[in-house]
Amino acid sequence: MTTSANSVIAAIDARRPGLKLAKKHSLLFFVQGHHIAHFGSPLFDEPITATDRGVSVPDADGSPAEQPDTEGPLNTIGYVIERYGALSPADLRSLIQSSQPWQAATKPGGGGRIDPDILRDWFRRDDETNDPDDERPNRAERAQADEIWKTHKAQQAS
Repeated sequence: MTTSANSVIAAIDARRPGLKLAKKHSLLFFVQGHHIAHFGSPLFDEPITATDRGVSVPDADGSPAEQPDTEGPLNTIGYVIERYGALSPADLRSLIQSSQPWQAATKPGGGGRIDPDILRDWFRRDDETNDPDDERPNRAERAQADEIWKTHKAQQAS
């Protein structure tokens, strides 16, 4: 189940009031990336567009919206606020523009849209997931869980 980007912005506002819309759009990039990497599906459906100034979510204007009401999305948003919220807009822009998803979107023929599959892969890479202070499973732990899940599914099918 997805929510809207404006709902995510409402949750960001509740945790860090007073941020400018451009910074919220940058945080949406990280929220979407971490959420899709961890849960396997996007948190919101609106596309993220690569721009000269970082990213934009054209349909997210900060209009009043209900915050997500489930634990997974709220945990992802809280994590992103904790990890990236204190960074300056210039620092966020540097992180975004150095990422594979942004670079792929801005290549000739890239279309300008951040590809959710590339975003997922970027946020699942070892540099991102092998942080000892991060409680998320690393690549080896995810592979082990995937094998257990496949075995379980095969046993249920028999």
